[in-house]
Amino acid sequence: MPHRLIPARVADDVFAFTVASPQQAQTLANHLRDQNMAEDIVAGLNSVAVRFHPARALDVAAWLSDIQMPSEAHEIPTHVHEIPIHYGGATGPDLDRICTALGLSHTAFIDLHTQPIHTVEMIGFTPGFSYISGLPDTVKIPRLSQPRPRVAAGSVGISAAFTGIYALNGPGGWPLIGHTEEPLFDANSASPFRLEPGQRLQFRAV
Repeated sequence: MPHRLIPARVADDVFAFTVASPQQAQTLANHLRDQNMAEDIVAGLNSVAVRFHPARALDVAAWLSDIQMPSEAHEIPTHVHEIPIHYGGATGPDLDRICTALGLSHTAFIDLHTQPIHTVEMIGFTPGFSYISGLPDTVKIPRLSQPRPRVAAGSVGISAAFTGIYALNGPGGWPLIGHTEEPLFDANSASPFRLEPGQRLQFRAV
């Protein structure tokens, strides 16, 4: 049954909702976008941020105060996108350390990473960077204590039980396990980033 949500004002031009799951975040974000009241709506893992023009604060507050959580779409995408990955080597410099921390051989880790069907949960902290669930909760790998000033586009990392893929060059603190040659960004496309929330992925070792 739909229930009323309570927004919190977190900045002069931002309200935020807290939800229970990435799926709820995507469902709510899509519902809010359909109403064309905000300048930008961003779904996180368990939150949705609504950015608006400060001059419209009262109108937006009244709109959001009456928002109910829409029913989630339970249709599961059937298509699984395959992402080939070169594991280890110069483009996966943290793989040895990760395998040691988990008590796994390279082969066992690659099996752990390639066998499940993964799901893109959200896009952040840089444009196109994908947070991808699917690893066991027992994979507890922290981020680097000193982030790298430059990580190449296509780099694949893990942190906690998430896989993260860098769509663009930039700084980053995720331990890197490999690299994909799959094109992830096309500046000439109406949807420039290949990976989007809700997509199902399977990794393949090459």
